[in-house]
Amino acid sequence: MRLARIYQQQPLTSGKLIHLSKEAAHHLVRVLRLDVGAEFILFNGEGGEFKASITSVQKNSVSVQIGAFNPINSESSLQVILAQTIVKPEKMDYVLQKSVELGVTHIIPLITERCLLPKLSPERWEKRLSHWQAIMINACEQSGRTKIPTVARAVTFKTALEQIKADIRIILAPNATQTLPQLAKSCHCAAVLVGPEGGWSSSEMNSALAAGYLPLQLGPRILRTETAGLVALTLLQATYGDISLNLV
Repeated sequence: MRLARIYQQQPLTSGKLIHLSKEAAHHLVRVLRLDVGAEFILFNGEGGEFKASITSVQKNSVSVQIGAFNPINSESSLQVILAQTIVKPEKMDYVLQKSVELGVTHIIPLITERCLLPKLSPERWEKRLSHWQAIMINACEQSGRTKIPTVARAVTFKTALEQIKADIRIILAPNATQTLPQLAKSCHCAAVLVGPEGGWSSSEMNSALAAGYLPLQLGPRILRTETAGLVALTLLQATYGDISLNLV
């Protein structure tokens, strides 16, 4: 049986006794129904993971003993920056979750001309950012990743163009003529811009081209915004990263 994986943002050392966060304790005891003596996996995003076991369950506290360290590395050698136009909350959650599973390194939520974005107060933006971070941590726990990808505060399209640095910078465009196999032979860091459901405006596309972004098409069919970025991530990992296409 596969052991549950729990992320804790604190120093971890074999042999040490620690108290879990309220959220982690609730998940282990109330959701997974684990009790004293149960084993699970603990990691803090610094690389590798630890075997751990529950030593005490109190009303408001769960104590665990940290066991042996496993230097496992499930991270791709390819760094991928996904600049995703903000979409409806449930679709954004899906993109975040699946992109983590596909090895994304950094996610930049984009505010574009045609994205459907309600006006949010600074407090609600912070709440949304915290929610996005939680989604990504949960995806790391599920997928076996040992490092937590980062998610930035939402930025405008213009700001993203200025800030993103990568070996290959791609803007997805259904009418583009270039495909991924035509790009560089090697790549250590790639960035992908994913547009809204209504597509890029002409000014956005022109700005991206002027900034050196390569327009890329993913095939003959029009993909939804929550699908396009994930397909691009898969192709990039298969070409430059750690997703294998060898079916033999």
